[in-house]
Amino acid sequence: MTSTHPRPQTRTEALTTGGAAPDPHVQSRAPKPRFYVLSAGRTGTVFLETLIRRHFPDVTAEHEPSPSRYLMMLGNLRNDWGMFGGLTRSFARKHQNAHHDGPGKYIEINPFLCPVSDLLETPERPLRIVHMVRAPGDWAQSMTTFKASTRYRHIIDYVPFAKPFPTPRPTGWSGLSPFEKSLHRWNWCNSRIAALACVAQSYTLVRSEDVFGTDVALRDSAVQRIFETLQLDRPEALNADEFQTRVNPAPAGADLRDAEAERAICGATAAGFGYDL
Repeated sequence: MTSTHPRPQTRTEALTTGGAAPDPHVQSRAPKPRFYVLSAGRTGTVFLETLIRRHFPDVTAEHEPSPSRYLMMLGNLRNDWGMFGGLTRSFARKHQNAHHDGPGKYIEINPFLCPVSDLLETPERPLRIVHMVRAPGDWAQSMTTFKASTRYRHIIDYVPFAKPFPTPRPTGWSGLSPFEKSLHRWNWCNSRIAALACVAQSYTLVRSEDVFGTDVALRDSAVQRIFETLQLDRPEALNADEFQTRVNPAPAGADLRDAEAERAICGATAAGFGYDL
């Protein structure tokens, strides 16, 4: 979903225009946006990186650029224990400047940024954000079986602060199943990303089911909004077959889905993202 009604100026716009409405014809003074594709993970972001690289060779698109895994862990420590807030902010700004301040166009595709999403906005650069989301039950099933990339899959459960769980923890957290914990994580991560809509120059919500489903109209609309938000011209050579290729699939595992838990935990939040559970 993309907002079409007038919105308040962001702090970036107020600073660069003196509070007046920005002049769309004055391009030379406009600060260069920072482009992000954010999600809770397992939504097709690796595919999107591949797609952008294939059709836009002059654009740098990076999925989870180093050292963002450590930034995520530091953000989790900050959120859970209330410690190292200044260090986290400094690390986040250093990461942002290192990747976004070079020449050319740079797009960061990064589910690791969920715990530090509140640190993405800066006064000097506008944000343009694509928020990728997936139905909570399917997401929790995929995340619970996938856990992490092959390199970390067998140790991720034993590494402190390696997963961005909600802060504060919901009541009865220790007694919840891994699937139920993932559902709470879905709520928390996606709500944090959606909160950036009010400070971003452009924000669009894209459901992965629309991108990878069989409804051509829904896919075309979703893809068009992605390209518009990232300020990319839609390629003429886009092929429907490209969207049928699975990238970075989760390993096979037991079906953990619980429709009743999905509705109870995620129903209200999911409805705001267009899911009727």
